[in-house]
Amino acid sequence: MPSDRAGIASAEFREVSEDRLTDNRRTYPLAPFLEGRALKRYITMKRRYPHVLALDDSGDLPPRFELTKYCENLVGGHGSRVARKAVAQGSLSVLSFMSGVIHRETDFSVVEEFSRIVHHLRRDGYMQTICGQTNAGKTNWALLLAALYLRDDPDAHLVANLGELDWQEDSLNERTHFADTTEGIRSVAEAHENVIAVLDEMSSEANAQTNNYEVNEELYPLITAKAKLGLRIINIGHREDVKDIAPAIHTHCTHVVRMEREAHDLADDVYRAHFYGGVDGGELVDHAFSVDPVPEVSATYNPDEKQEFSLSS
Repeated sequence: MPSDRAGIASAEFREVSEDRLTDNRRTYPLAPFLEGRALKRYITMKRRYPHVLALDDSGDLPPRFELTKYCENLVGGHGSRVARKAVAQGSLSVLSFMSGVIHRETDFSVVEEFSRIVHHLRRDGYMQTICGQTNAGKTNWALLLAALYLRDDPDAHLVANLGELDWQEDSLNERTHFADTTEGIRSVAEAHENVIAVLDEMSSEANAQTNNYEVNEELYPLITAKAKLGLRIINIGHREDVKDIAPAIHTHCTHVVRMEREAHDLADDVYRAHFYGGVDGGELVDHAFSVDPVPEVSATYNPDEKQEFSLSS
C-alpha cells in the first residue's frame, strides 16, 4: 500500500495554497494515498472533471472532483489505511485539504483531530471562542475552521467582519460575505441554509465589563437562535483567560480554544490550538485535545487592520 506519510509531502497542493503556482493550478491532493490502477483512474477522472462540470446545466455536481461520490468510493475501496478511515468517518474532504497544508515532518494524526473538528462544525449551532495573546494565530485558526467547513459543505457560506479577506480559490470567495453588525450576520444566515460566522475583535464590542446590556439585547437573541438559523459562530478575543468576552458568549460555546505560539529565530514559528470545554472562575477547564501544529490557511487578510463589529444595526 502507499505510505500514509507520503500524503504530508503533497507539495503541489502547498504551492497552490500559498499562491506560488500560477501557470498550472491543477493539483492531485489524494494521489499520495493511491497506487496502480486506482491512482491512474483518479488522475484521469480528475483531469476530465472540469469538462464534465462545463456540461452540467443543473449545477448539481460538486465544484471539485474530490467531493464526488465516485472519488469517495475509489479512495474508500483502494486507498491507504488513513484514506479508507477518512472515508469511513465521512472526512475525505478534510484529508484532501490537510494532505497539502501540513508540514512534511508533522505526524499525520493531526488529520484525525481536524476530522473531529469538522464533525462539530457540521452541527447547526456550534460555537467556539478563540483566546490567546497577540500574534498567537487566532485569526488564522478561525479562517482555517471556515476553510474546512466550506470545503466540507460546497453549499455552505462564510460571513466575517474581515474587510480584506481573500481566498486563493474562487469557489470560496463566491461564498464569502462581509458583515460588521449583528443584523448583517443574521441576514446572511437567513439567506443561506448553512453559514459559519467569524467575528474578530469581539472583546472591543462584546466586552465583559462594559457591554453586557447590549450583548444581552442585541447579540444574545442571535446566539440562542443559531441552531435554528443553521449558523456556526467563531468568536475571537484577546486574553488567554477569556475575561474580555461577555459571559453570555463563552458560556454558550461548545469549545474555548487557547492559541499558543512558539517563536523561532531561524525557522517558522509553531502555532498550537488547545481545546477546552469551558471556563470556570477565569480558568479554562476540561481540556479535550490539541492541534499541534496548526497549518497556515490559504487566505490573505490584513492583520494590521482593526476589525469593527457593532452589536446594534
